[in-house]
Amino acid sequence: MIGKVITKIKQTVSKIKMWAGLFFIIMAFPILDLQNILGNLGGIFGGIGGKGSAKAAPANVFKKVLSHADWWDTALESGSGLILCKAGVYTVIGRYKVPAQQTFHFGFGSPAYPDNQGYLYVALYDDTATNSVLENGAVRLVQRNATGTVQLVVAEFRTEQLAGDVADRNKQIALPEQVQFPLVGEDSYLEIHFKADAIDSLISVAVGTAAAKDIWNVPVSCYQ
Repeated sequence: MIGKVITKIKQTVSKIKMWAGLFFIIMAFPILDLQNILGNLGGIFGGIGGKGSAKAAPANVFKKVLSHADWWDTALESGSGLILCKAGVYTVIGRYKVPAQQTFHFGFGSPAYPDNQGYLYVALYDDTATNSVLENGAVRLVQRNATGTVQLVVAEFRTEQLAGDVADRNKQIALPEQVQFPLVGEDSYLEIHFKADAIDSLISVAVGTAAAKDIWNVPVSCYQ
């Protein structure tokens, strides 16, 4: 009888030691970085992650607005300073290659704080000789991986919506950070695609009365 009691006491002491050890670990490490533990779930489920494997989004986000000069790529040109856009077909008219050790989302901020979220403005002009004319059609914001095998359409708008008023935020399209999409990693691309209503060529620098009006302002979130 005494032997059974002693065995029971030893078992109880062993359990107490186990729980005490767990309590010590919890107290020693009170804050767990769940992002680092779970990783970037978007990257796991077919995300566009650049060179490396899925990684957690870094804590330091930098808000940026990519302009016309950031988007225009001479490698996309069909002629000097021109990009031919066929009617009813999406054409890549702008792309931004993600630099080393950075990841991106389209948009910045949150709709919960409209004064601090991003706003989208894009005005596309053709190559009319004297005075460039606004082009009409559909515009898509696209994420694409480095090899071109995976792409995600983040948003689609009409040009009439995008070229509201560059000086009036109330006439622009709100674009908060698109966190529902995976982060775009190193060597992958953010792109602008355009489906023209009628065949025409976009010009890199608008002329005449349209001079300096060919503004492409696209908000993005940069993690580094």
